Amino acid sequence: MLLDVINPYILIGIAVVLIGLEAVITSFILIWFGLGFLIVGLISFSYGYSDGLWQLGSVALISLFLLILLRKRALEKFLKSDNKVNDNFLDEKGIGEIKNSKVFYKGTYWEIEFSSDEFDLEEGQKVEVLKTYRNSAIIQKK
Repeated sequence: MLLDVINPYILIGIAVVLIGLEAVITSFILIWFGLGFLIVGLISFSYGYSDGLWQLGSVALISLFLLILLRKRALEKFLKSDNKVNDNFLDEKGIGEIKNSKVFYKGTYWEIEFSSDEFDLEEGQKVEVLKTYRNSAIIQKK
Protein backbone atom coordinates (compact mmCIF):
# COMPACT_ATOMS: atom_id res chain seq x y z
CA MET A 1 0.00 0.00 0.00
CA LEU A 2 1.47 3.33 -1.05
CA LEU A 3 -1.30 5.60 0.20
CA ASP A 4 -3.99 4.78 2.71
CA VAL A 5 -7.57 4.81 1.52
CA ILE A 6 -8.99 8.31 1.80
CA ASN A 7 -12.12 8.72 3.88
CA PRO A 8 -15.16 9.48 1.64
CA TYR A 9 -16.08 12.44 3.85
CA ILE A 10 -12.66 13.99 3.21
CA LEU A 11 -13.13 13.54 -0.55
CA ILE A 12 -16.56 15.19 -0.36
CA GLY A 13 -15.07 18.00 1.78
CA ILE A 14 -12.38 18.61 -0.86
CA ALA A 15 -15.14 18.66 -3.49
CA VAL A 16 -17.08 21.31 -1.59
CA VAL A 17 -13.96 23.46 -1.19
CA LEU A 18 -13.08 23.21 -4.89
CA ILE A 19 -16.62 24.00 -6.01
CA GLY A 20 -16.70 26.94 -3.58
CA LEU A 21 -13.41 28.26 -4.97
CA GLU A 22 -14.83 27.96 -8.46
CA ALA A 23 -17.63 30.31 -7.46
CA VAL A 24 -14.99 32.91 -6.57
CA ILE A 25 -12.49 32.31 -9.39
CA THR A 26 -14.94 31.45 -12.23
CA SER A 27 -12.33 29.65 -14.35
CA PHE A 28 -14.61 26.68 -15.09
CA ILE A 29 -11.76 24.31 -14.26
CA LEU A 30 -11.97 23.74 -10.50
CA ILE A 31 -15.63 22.77 -10.69
CA TRP A 32 -14.77 19.67 -12.73
CA PHE A 33 -12.17 18.53 -10.22
CA GLY A 34 -14.65 19.25 -7.45
CA LEU A 35 -17.21 17.07 -9.22
CA GLY A 36 -14.56 14.38 -9.68
CA PHE A 37 -13.85 14.37 -5.94
CA LEU A 38 -17.58 14.33 -5.21
CA ILE A 39 -18.25 11.37 -7.52
CA VAL A 40 -15.33 9.34 -6.14
CA GLY A 41 -16.38 10.25 -2.59
CA LEU A 42 -19.87 8.92 -3.25
CA ILE A 43 -18.50 5.79 -4.95
CA SER A 44 -16.20 5.22 -1.96
CA PHE A 45 -19.22 4.71 0.28
CA SER A 46 -20.27 1.60 -1.63
CA TYR A 47 -17.09 0.38 -3.32
CA GLY A 48 -14.04 -0.36 -1.19
CA TYR A 49 -10.93 1.04 -2.89
CA SER A 50 -7.78 -0.90 -2.04
CA ASP A 51 -5.47 2.11 -2.17
CA GLY A 52 -5.71 5.90 -1.98
CA LEU A 53 -3.81 6.18 -5.27
CA TRP A 54 -6.69 4.44 -7.02
CA GLN A 55 -9.06 6.98 -5.55
CA LEU A 56 -6.91 9.91 -6.71
CA GLY A 57 -6.45 8.27 -10.11
CA SER A 58 -10.22 7.89 -10.41
CA VAL A 59 -10.65 11.54 -9.45
CA ALA A 60 -8.13 12.56 -12.13
CA LEU A 61 -9.75 10.46 -14.86
CA ILE A 62 -13.30 11.54 -14.06
CA SER A 63 -12.27 15.19 -13.72
CA LEU A 64 -10.36 15.28 -16.99
CA PHE A 65 -13.20 13.51 -18.77
CA LEU A 66 -15.71 16.06 -17.47
CA LEU A 67 -13.35 18.94 -18.20
CA ILE A 68 -12.81 17.93 -21.80
CA LEU A 69 -16.43 17.00 -22.40
CA LEU A 70 -18.31 19.81 -20.66
CA ARG A 71 -16.11 22.91 -20.12
CA LYS A 72 -16.69 24.42 -23.56
CA ARG A 73 -20.44 23.94 -23.31
CA ALA A 74 -20.51 25.46 -19.82
CA LEU A 75 -18.54 28.50 -20.97
CA GLU A 76 -20.92 29.02 -23.89
CA LYS A 77 -23.98 28.64 -21.69
CA PHE A 78 -22.95 30.78 -18.72
CA LEU A 79 -20.67 33.40 -20.22
CA LYS A 80 -22.54 34.34 -23.39
CA SER A 81 -24.63 37.46 -23.54
CA ASP A 82 -28.20 37.43 -24.79
CA ASN A 83 -27.92 40.99 -26.04
CA LYS A 84 -25.33 42.12 -28.51
CA VAL A 85 -24.32 45.61 -27.48
CA ASN A 86 -23.22 47.91 -30.25
CA ASP A 87 -22.07 50.98 -28.36
CA ASN A 88 -20.90 53.58 -30.83
CA PHE A 89 -21.50 56.94 -29.22
CA LEU A 90 -20.18 58.75 -32.30
CA ASP A 91 -22.93 57.31 -34.50
CA GLU A 92 -25.67 59.41 -32.93
CA LYS A 93 -27.46 62.55 -34.03
CA GLY A 94 -26.41 65.77 -32.45
CA ILE A 95 -25.39 69.39 -32.88
CA GLY A 96 -21.99 70.28 -34.28
CA GLU A 97 -20.23 73.53 -35.02
CA ILE A 98 -18.35 74.65 -38.14
CA LYS A 99 -14.71 75.36 -37.33
CA ASN A 100 -11.82 75.62 -39.78
CA SER A 101 -14.03 74.41 -42.66
CA LYS A 102 -14.85 71.20 -40.77
CA VAL A 103 -17.53 70.08 -38.36
CA PHE A 104 -16.50 70.04 -34.72
CA TYR A 105 -18.62 67.31 -33.13
CA LYS A 106 -18.04 65.34 -29.91
CA GLY A 107 -14.50 66.64 -29.56
CA THR A 108 -13.39 65.70 -33.07
CA TYR A 109 -13.08 67.53 -36.38
CA TRP A 110 -14.96 65.77 -39.20
CA GLU A 111 -14.91 66.25 -42.97
CA ILE A 112 -18.21 67.65 -44.21
CA GLU A 113 -20.75 65.77 -46.30
CA PHE A 114 -24.12 67.34 -46.95
CA SER A 115 -27.30 65.31 -46.44
CA SER A 116 -29.16 66.76 -49.42
CA ASP A 117 -28.55 70.24 -50.75
CA GLU A 118 -25.38 72.16 -50.07
CA PHE A 119 -25.55 75.44 -48.19
CA ASP A 120 -23.09 78.16 -47.28
CA LEU A 121 -21.05 77.44 -44.19
CA GLU A 122 -19.98 80.16 -41.81
CA GLU A 123 -17.40 79.88 -39.05
CA GLY A 124 -19.15 79.11 -35.75
CA GLN A 125 -22.42 78.08 -37.43
CA LYS A 126 -24.38 75.34 -35.67
CA VAL A 127 -25.40 72.38 -37.83
CA GLU A 128 -27.21 69.13 -37.18
CA VAL A 129 -25.00 66.05 -37.51
CA LEU A 130 -27.07 63.15 -38.80
CA LYS A 131 -24.40 60.47 -38.89
CA THR A 132 -20.65 60.01 -38.64
CA TYR A 133 -18.61 57.37 -40.37
CA ARG A 134 -14.94 56.98 -41.12
CA ASN A 135 -13.66 60.54 -41.15
CA SER A 136 -16.84 62.30 -42.32
CA ALA A 137 -19.99 63.71 -40.84
CA ILE A 138 -23.26 64.01 -42.73
CA ILE A 139 -24.83 67.33 -41.82
CA GLN A 140 -27.89 69.42 -42.52
CA LYS A 141 -28.82 72.97 -41.69
CA LYS A 142 -30.19 73.42 -38.20
